[in-house]
Amino acid sequence: MIEKRFSAAAETYDRHARPQLTLAQSVVSMLPEMYPEQILELGAGTGQLTRLLAERFPEVPIDAVDVAEKMVEHSRDKFRRFPQINWIVGDAQTYRGGNRHPLIVSSSALHWVSDLRETCENIFRSLESEGTFALGMMLKGTLKELHDLREEIAPEKTPELTLPSYAETEEALEAAGFRIERKKHSEEQILYADAKAFLKAIHEQGVTGGKVSAGNAPLTRTELSRLVADYQENFTSNGGVLATYETATFLLSK
Repeated sequence: MIEKRFSAAAETYDRHARPQLTLAQSVVSMLPEMYPEQILELGAGTGQLTRLLAERFPEVPIDAVDVAEKMVEHSRDKFRRFPQINWIVGDAQTYRGGNRHPLIVSSSALHWVSDLRETCENIFRSLESEGTFALGMMLKGTLKELHDLREEIAPEKTPELTLPSYAETEEALEAAGFRIERKKHSEEQILYADAKAFLKAIHEQGVTGGKVSAGNAPLTRTELSRLVADYQENFTSNGGVLATYETATFLLSK
């Protein structure tokens, strides 16, 4: 269950979440000049985007929703000096709250949902007329080096799902009724000290173990050793190893 994985990663997530922070910064930079009466954030996690929003809109109440209870507890304690943030345990796929919201935001979260179109439709219904939705997504090309190696080493253990593609994300948003005002699609390579450090980093973010990361059986010790060795051999650069993150940011209106 995704909430269990990210609850377990509550204390360690931010140590390695540079790509997620970059995406959150992209979401905030895409927002137009505005000062909404209230903000709903879906998939708030450890509060990377939440902090940026609180700095930009210091007096605006923020409902920060996340499915992982320990993430919410961790963030509520970490942000206790921000009384305008209301931390809520809830599922981004179905959460509605009370009144419709003038601004809804999400970053590094909705790529985990089981039905992206249904989730987008729920967000569309939760948005005020002429409201704004700002979205940051990790996409299919994220960690492609790792996925390709895993498929080569243990093809029978290939994860059952993949992250959505850029085209699939755009299609789901438009099908839900959103107008795309602005969009940005990018790919970045992050340097890690070595293959073991990279695998530890994504494990401590809660990335491993889900349907897009784990197959129908765990890798054996031999397979895992080969994965580490092959990753180190094939993706070494500038004294470390590289991992790709494909992302998209959308500014949407109703």
